[in-house]
Amino acid sequence: MSERSKVYVEILEQIREMMESDGLKTGDKIPSERELAERLNAGRSSVREALRAIELLGIIETRRGEGTFIKEVGEHQLIDILATFLLQDNKVKHDLIETKYWLEQTCLELSFERVSVESMEDLKKRMNNKQSDYDYFFEALFEENNNYLLYRIWRVVAGYSRTMKETHSDDDKNLIEMFIEAMISGKKDEALHLHKQLYIRRLQAENVE
Repeated sequence: MSERSKVYVEILEQIREMMESDGLKTGDKIPSERELAERLNAGRSSVREALRAIELLGIIETRRGEGTFIKEVGEHQLIDILATFLLQDNKVKHDLIETKYWLEQTCLELSFERVSVESMEDLKKRMNNKQSDYDYFFEALFEENNNYLLYRIWRVVAGYSRTMKETHSDDDKNLIEMFIEAMISGKKDEALHLHKQLYIRRLQAENVE
């Protein structure tokens, strides 16, 4: 692990411990970026990066002009998840990618049962300017499936996945467009096959097969 990564991980852990020791709960406001930097004796850029990762997980939200607040944390379950994934080793990366894949596979299977042709046509129109926006597509599908718990779990996993600085090659983007088109066109077998190919490519890109 690089020196920068060690600092980043340490700050995340300090923020988690601070939230627990202060007894912060859903709806509570957390200290500002400046206050956190002073309290943790850390650089503001490092604190900002750590807060961004926590926000992507859905643990906190920033309200313009008001500050940053804790979202649906419950008994710090999501913070514990975050602490676990801070390990950043290959096994954790593999598990994260695999979990995201199976959540999405479930979403795809449900979509063929629950999403109407009309809704798919509407989604196709919405995707016109987002041909290769993979997460946007799944956001829409999960909402259409009307399973809020499944959607929330996927959002947590997808949010952390984005912090791994995922990049797509031109081949990947073409594959994503083919996958989305197959899904919208109701070609189940083709869509599931292409989605699996994208999963395999992600494992290869992260060298965690």
